[in-house]
Amino acid sequence: MSSPRVTKVLRFAAAIAAGSLLSACGGPGTPLGPPSPQDILAKPVHASSLKDGHFLVTGKFTNNGSTVGLNGDGALLYKSPGAGRFKFQTTVAAQQVSFEDISVNGTDYTLTVPGNGKWVAKASTSGLGPNSFSGVSAFKYVGEESLPSGKAWHASASDKDGNPFDAWIRENDGYPLKYVIMQQGNSLTLTFDKYNTGVAIAPPPASQVVKG
Repeated sequence: MSSPRVTKVLRFAAAIAAGSLLSACGGPGTPLGPPSPQDILAKPVHASSLKDGHFLVTGKFTNNGSTVGLNGDGALLYKSPGAGRFKFQTTVAAQQVSFEDISVNGTDYTLTVPGNGKWVAKASTSGLGPNSFSGVSAFKYVGEESLPSGKAWHASASDKDGNPFDAWIRENDGYPLKYVIMQQGNSLTLTFDKYNTGVAIAPPPASQVVKG
């Protein structure tokens, strides 16, 4: 029969061995790697405290050899059923041009100025909303970066239309900080500056809508 002292030593040795095994298996004390890019991109949708986010839009578009800059703003609603809107302005041939989009309840409403003053409504399965930046293919973890609004995971993917985009998601709460979207060589940057302001996104008045 083992003495109490021997039993205590054996228990101590077993505890040390168990600790070694835990360390070897990535247990407590082992730094964890970053989440998968799929998990990173999904974090804003699952962030329990995120209700809405406002962003600024900047970009450059090239058409027929001419490059124009644009700017604007927009917002995303993250709580069910989710919705989105954005508006940008630019100047083409000395004329002010604007484009506005509202996506809500499976319908896209777009308004272009100059135009006929009516919103054009089309059913859509890929409208702007909280799931627009979850990605469907070409997922990649780029790295960890420090932005003015906090430390972020940088991941990239392609959306359901095949357009590549990059995302910077804040590590401490899963909030989106920035998205960069590429389409046919043109790019748009969405930089978030406000959250949970209580913004509402609704369809335009029916009298101002025509079917596309």
